[in-house]
Amino acid sequence: MNTPDPSLIDRRRRVGWTALACLCAAFVGLATTEENSVWAAAAMRIGLVLGALWLCFPTKTRPAAWAVLTQGRLAALVIGALLWPRIKSAMPFLAIAAIVLWFIRPRGKRG
Repeated sequence: MNTPDPSLIDRRRRVGWTALACLCAAFVGLATTEENSVWAAAAMRIGLVLGALWLCFPTKTRPAAWAVLTQGRLAALVIGALLWPRIKSAMPFLAIAAIVLWFIRPRGKRG
């Protein structure tokens, strides 16, 4: 396994500390200000997104989460995300088609 670039490890550390600082600021803001505090909500959202990014960065023993993402997989992911509302309504038909195709698939010779 390849070891990640030291600058990536540095970035991971900085993103983690920034996420923690944003989440602490959000906690303090929500505890001390009124219920509808805009800056506390923004700090919480930013902290959660940075925390998710921190989880994706590579460690010394694990490559980055996007290291296995090829161009084909990325294209399939984007197309799937764009077409999800249409695919969602067609799910029952796709399931029935998958079952039918599974039953009529060619089988290997036995014996």
